[in-house]
Amino acid sequence: MMTTLWRPVCLAAVGLLSLSGCGLVGQTKIVRGSVPDSITVTSPAFREGAPIPVRFACKGAGGQGKTPPLRWSVASTGVGAQALVVDDPDAPSGAYVHWVLFNIDATANEILEGVIPRHAEQALSTADKVGYAPPCPPKGELHRYRFTVYALRDRVPLANGAKLNQVLSEIAERTVARGRMTVRFGGQ
Repeated sequence: MMTTLWRPVCLAAVGLLSLSGCGLVGQTKIVRGSVPDSITVTSPAFREGAPIPVRFACKGAGGQGKTPPLRWSVASTGVGAQALVVDDPDAPSGAYVHWVLFNIDATANEILEGVIPRHAEQALSTADKVGYAPPCPPKGELHRYRFTVYALRDRVPLANGAKLNQVLSEIAERTVARGRMTVRFGGQ
């Protein structure tokens, strides 16, 4: 039996949805315990818990703002699409969503550096922009960045540039499995 919980989220004045260690949360329903963490997420460019290379950071931090390469295991059955959510749980105003890719092909198992997968859609970020917002913590602050891959039972019925809260809600409703890799950046 699935237990549905509600959790408020406060993301400054924009009131957007956030992410938590237990999955997608916000002003939407979440289901605890019913979605297995069965996807393994890795990168050929960095390791779990390690610093993310500066080329994937913002120009203000000396980076190039490139999208990082990721690899993941594919959930075996009942998957119609996949999604990727990149967020910073250490942002001053609450979790900051840097990137949302959705409707990634169900059989895909990687994203190449600097490449958006064909036919994938991108949602608005917390900054109300489409696309990858590279890590850019305030000088002297060390932040964590979570790369969470979701296996979805079917495609999200929204188009490129859809509002963040709508996309996160649709992802939450469709998630059948997930996996996460966490890295860090900043502290200089």
